[in-house]
Amino acid sequence: MAKLALDAGVWSLKEAIHGEVRHTYIPDRRRLVEEYLQTQRRFRHLFEPRRQDELLDCIQREIDVYWEEVRRSESSH
Repeated sequence: MAKLALDAGVWSLKEAIHGEVRHTYIPDRRRLVEEYLQTQRRFRHLFEPRRQDELLDCIQREIDVYWEEVRRSESSH
């Protein structure tokens, strides 16, 4: 589950060294957040009784934006 969360970009690994926080793992090719959410019963309301495409798309967009910002930030250091 932890590896899938990292690969989907739902969870980020960071470290702080001398007050500077950096990501220690940036997935090159992220898996869809839907893959992560489907594995857990607590998120079944997003898929049953009908699939919540609009909400899933919104979650995916938020994750995509986050990682785009991380890539820009990390590349400028």
